[in-house]
Amino acid sequence: IRRMCHRTLTFAAMDTTSSALSRILHLLSQRQDLQDRLRDELLGALQDVDVDLDYDRLMGLPFLEAVCRETLRVYAPVMMSGRMCVSSL
Repeated sequence: IRRMCHRTLTFAAMDTTSSALSRILHLLSQRQDLQDRLRDELLGALQDVDVDLDYDRLMGLPFLEAVCRETLRVYAPVMMSGRMCVSSL
């Protein structure tokens, strides 16, 4: 926990990324049980490493993936992307 306390989370990204992160954090703030479960999973993964989690270890956290996927399923950052054909093939 001490390693993470000095870091700052910045929402300076594409609108879709920052809105997805904001929505995930907001939903976790409303469900303490899920927040605790995710924290336990993250802390368990951090016990084995001295530095930040690498990509493979981060992708191996099933509850983190479930939280992200479910939030994006319910609150899709981009509802629709319209395209128009400007020339025929």
